[in-house]
Amino acid sequence: MLIATDIGTTNIKAVAVSGAGDVLAVAERQNATLNPQTGWQEQDPEAVFQYVVEVLAEVWAASKGQESLTCVVFSSAMHGLMAVDKNGKPLTNILLWSDMRADAIARSLRQGREGLDIYRRTGVPIHAMSPLCKLMWLRQNQPDVFQKAHQFLDIKSYVWFRLTGEFRSDVSVASATGLLNIEQQIWDAPAMEMTGIAAAQLPKPVSPAYIAGVLPAMAAKWALPTGVPYMIGASDGALANIGSGATETGQIAVTIGTSAAIRTVSARPLLDASMRTFCYRLDDKRFIVGGASNNGTNALEWLRHAVFQSPLSAEAFANQAVSVPPAADGLLFLPYLLGERAPLYNAQVCGSFQGMTARHRQAHFVRAAMEGVLYNVKIIAEALETHSPIHTLHVGGGFSHNTLWVQMLADIFQKTVILPDEKVDASLLGALRFAGQMLGLNPTGDSPKNTTIEPNTANALVYEEAYQRFKTLVFK
Repeated sequence: MLIATDIGTTNIKAVAVSGAGDVLAVAERQNATLNPQTGWQEQDPEAVFQYVVEVLAEVWAASKGQESLTCVVFSSAMHGLMAVDKNGKPLTNILLWSDMRADAIARSLRQGREGLDIYRRTGVPIHAMSPLCKLMWLRQNQPDVFQKAHQFLDIKSYVWFRLTGEFRSDVSVASATGLLNIEQQIWDAPAMEMTGIAAAQLPKPVSPAYIAGVLPAMAAKWALPTGVPYMIGASDGALANIGSGATETGQIAVTIGTSAAIRTVSARPLLDASMRTFCYRLDDKRFIVGGASNNGTNALEWLRHAVFQSPLSAEAFANQAVSVPPAADGLLFLPYLLGERAPLYNAQVCGSFQGMTARHRQAHFVRAAMEGVLYNVKIIAEALETHSPIHTLHVGGGFSHNTLWVQMLADIFQKTVILPDEKVDASLLGALRFAGQMLGLNPTGDSPKNTTIEPNTANALVYEEAYQRFKTLVFK
C-alpha cells in the first residue's frame, strides 16, 4: 500500500492505494485564501500544515488494517514563497502563485537582458508568480522580515520541515522558483545576487525520490504512520503528466481546473526565444516543458455567478453550450479575467467578449467562454510544437468531467484526446506511480484505463477560422 498527499492551492487531498491499484481511502480539505490587499493572495501555512496532517492521518486510520504501508509520497503546487525564522516559525503567510504584488518588479525585469538571462538559466519566465520576483518585493517592501528570515521556503518544504526536521526542496518544485539552475540543479548564483539572499537561506535541493523519516513526536501528535519512508515527491504539474500517461514525445498533458496548463516531458531542457513557455525539472533526468494560464474553469464560474447570476448547477450551466454551433456564431471570448501567465505573461491584460450581436443568447456566451479557454491553450501548444509535433492530448482537471468541453478540445486541436478513467486525480496518481517506480512496485494496476475521443473533422475549418480571429485579437 502507498499513500499520496497533494498540497494543492484549492484543496489538500490524500489517497491510500493497495498493491493491486484499488483505492482504499481518500480524504480532502479545502484551503482558505486570504486577500489582504488588491492583487495579494496568501494562505496561512499553519492551516495548510494542519490540513495535510489531517488528511494523511485520516487515510492512514481508514486503511492501515487492510495492507501494510510501503511509503508516503507528496505532490504540491508551485511558485509559493514564505519566510521562516531559525526555529522554522513562519514570519509570513505563503504567497501563492496567483499573488501579483511583485508585478511592477516583474515587468521591469522582463524588459531587460537580465530577465532573459535568468530565464535561460532557470527555465522560469519572468512574471509576478515567480518566487524570484516575490523575494525582490520582500526585500524592498518588508526589509525587517527579509532580514530576520533564516529560510525562504515553498509550502511543501515547510510541511517537510515540520514532518522531518529537514529543510529540503525537491528539484521539481525548486526549479519553478526562478532561483535554480536547471542544468546544474543548484541554486543560481546570479539569482542569489539579484534577490540579495545566500544559497544557505534556501532549502537544500534534492531528488524527488529523496526519502526521510517522520519525527516521532509529530507522528505521535497527529497519529501519522511511522517506520516507513516518506518520499518528498515532485510538483503537481510534473506528476500530472505521469498520472495522465503523457510521458513520451508527442504526448501532451492538458489540465484545466480553476486555472489551465499544458505540458510535455522532455529528456533535455527546451527554452522559448520569446519566453512563452517554462522548463522545469520533473526529476533528475527529465524536464517538464509547457505553459500555465491563470484562466480555466474560473471563467465559467465568473459567467455563472457574477454575470448571469444563474441558479443552474455548474454542470447544467455549461451544458447550455450544446444548443450552440461550434465557434458560437461568431462570438469570441478572451479569457483574461485574472491577467495572464502563458502565453502573454502580462498581469495587466484584461478579458473581453468580441463580436457580440443581438442574436447572441446566454448559451452563446457559455460556449464562447469554453472555447476561449481552449484557444488560449492552443497558443501555448503552438510554442511547444516548435520543438516536436503533438500527437495526443491527455486531459485532466475539472473540465475533463464535461464531455462537450473535452470534445471541443479535440475539435479545436484536431487531435486525439485521451481521457483517463481513473478515479484518482492525475497529480495524486502520478505521485503514486512515481513512488512505485522508484521502489520497484506497481501501485496502480497493470495498465491505465482510458477513453479515446477523436476530433470531428467537420468542425475543423470553422474552428480554425475562429482561432485565427482569436489570435489576431490577442496579439493586436
